[in-house]
Amino acid sequence: MPAPYRDLRYLRLPVDDLDGALAYGEDVLGLKLEERCDDALYFRSDARNHALCFTSVDKQASIAVSVGERADLDAAFDRLAKAGFQPNWLSDEAAIARQIKLGITVTAPNGVMVDIVWRPLTSGWPFHGARATGIVELQAVQLACQDIDANETFWTTGMGGTVSDWAGRAAFINIDGAHHRIAIYPSDQDGVLGVTFGVGDIDHVMRNWYFMQDRQLPVVHGPGQQPTSGAKFVSTRGIGDILYTYATPMDAPAPLGPRQFPDEALSHCAWGSPSMLAEFKGGMSND
Repeated sequence: MPAPYRDLRYLRLPVDDLDGALAYGEDVLGLKLEERCDDALYFRSDARNHALCFTSVDKQASIAVSVGERADLDAAFDRLAKAGFQPNWLSDEAAIARQIKLGITVTAPNGVMVDIVWRPLTSGWPFHGARATGIVELQAVQLACQDIDANETFWTTGMGGTVSDWAGRAAFINIDGAHHRIAIYPSDQDGVLGVTFGVGDIDHVMRNWYFMQDRQLPVVHGPGQQPTSGAKFVSTRGIGDILYTYATPMDAPAPLGPRQFPDEALSHCAWGSPSMLAEFKGGMSND
């Protein structure tokens, strides 16, 4: 069965301070500011015209996945409605703000808006970041979920994704053939937990780790290796109170289907890097 989406397209994240978000996006994350308007900042990480948007008007965070054909939107709308969710067509104004031709949106059980978009804007210019991060793509988004079962049902039955692996009750969702673009974690809160930018290799992960240390940024997880995807990573916490991760390319999904990893910290980092975040320590039953 072919993957239902072309890619993970963007994260829109509400922030209170656009000037602070501008400095963080450029100076800390090393992204390229593509466009600024009165209520939003659009940052590039690759060929997408934007991968991360900080906005001062949205009340909820939203993530987007893209489809290749106009008819795919109708199919996604029907699948979500049949599964008991309530998709809506994005208004012309909302489509312009998202730099897309057309799209639908639906609220996931954890309160995050999920946009399914068609013909998102792509830049004709090569990406050159504000510093040498090694970023090559928007790789994944992590979601915190108080009701992990409802969110797994949403991303599989509703959105059409498949589980690549479980770590405890955390689930890694394949939407486009990659090991995962969406990772959902049992948590005592709902919302966006973090965003991952893919980098070329382990050298870039380590350079970003040293950058975090030099700038006295909080290193909340890593350097480490994710047992499920095989990606090597390092994470900090920043603007919007979410995690920002740099990670190497992921392995393909296991050919024999999803694997079940234990509900413990080593299932989130095979190197044993410590983290104070409950989502990465295991033991969150979320019953």
